[in-house]
Amino acid sequence: MMWRVVILTSMALVLLACDQRAKREIGSVTVRIAIHRDPIAFLPLRVSQTHGYYQQQQVDVRMSDVSGGSKAIEALLGGSADVAVGSVSDVILLAAQGRRLRCFYVLYTRPLVALAVAPELNGKIRSIADLKGHTVGVSAPGSASHQFLNFQLESAALSPNDVSIVSVGMSNSSIAALEHRHVDAAVLIASAITNFEDRHRDTRFLADTRSPNGAQHAFGSAEFPSLALVAEDAWLQTHADAVRRLVRSVREGMHWMHDSSVEKVREEIPESARMNNADSDYQAIRDAQQVISPDGLMPADAPQRIVHLLASSDSRVKQVDVSQLYTNEFASMK
Repeated sequence: MMWRVVILTSMALVLLACDQRAKREIGSVTVRIAIHRDPIAFLPLRVSQTHGYYQQQQVDVRMSDVSGGSKAIEALLGGSADVAVGSVSDVILLAAQGRRLRCFYVLYTRPLVALAVAPELNGKIRSIADLKGHTVGVSAPGSASHQFLNFQLESAALSPNDVSIVSVGMSNSSIAALEHRHVDAAVLIASAITNFEDRHRDTRFLADTRSPNGAQHAFGSAEFPSLALVAEDAWLQTHADAVRRLVRSVREGMHWMHDSSVEKVREEIPESARMNNADSDYQAIRDAQQVISPDGLMPADAPQRIVHLLASSDSRVKQVDVSQLYTNEFASMK
């Protein structure tokens, strides 16, 4: 009888050890994410970290800050990140150059961008056509903000060669470039729009996609998926379980940000990154809440609309098979 007890006890200990080992292995999966620095636009991913959503899914997420979306894509292609938070437009442009990545979770249904005029020139530059011969700032050459500018210029019967392009970065650096007249106009992104608007109450944007009407005017559609989680196909295939757990975690963060009060959301922003005026932060948060994707899915007709915009920057995109550049497999799961 005693030997049976010994055997059963030993088996139980082995099974317990295997179970603990399996849990350690699940928890040891690391996902490196390159993310750029806007304090509000990327808050859902940070909320998922501070609220323990990654930990609940037993995925170890390590985020690295970069200076812009194109830099996040560079980190992904260079191997220092597994996942990038990048624009769908960047993924399409890369495909036109023979480099294929895949979007697997859409964060926002349209971009939060605005084309602002330097305060000194407010009233002198009244339309996009008036930008001819002027210097215009974008976050970085070839970035999504640069692509947006090119499309707006073409829509106004101008060529990208009709303006001088300067890199001004994002957030405070883009605002400083306008205020110190380093540029005559600039494409502002997310919270920088509200911050600039708060500092210059009489400002007038030449384009502003924060509202459905503004997006319709700028893009020809109120729905224009912008930022997404992006990875290489091979990594998605070999790390499918980690991707599923990552998506569940990010979805929780997205829902929390969408459903929480602006006061609660602001508390999640590091104090050093908050605007001086709390109301400006609140408005920027409301803007972001309006465009958070409810399900992370890519609408089937959306990539082709983005191709139309990008054709003004690179005609090769017309030949891209956009169906190969995204998957709804992970976003559609429970």
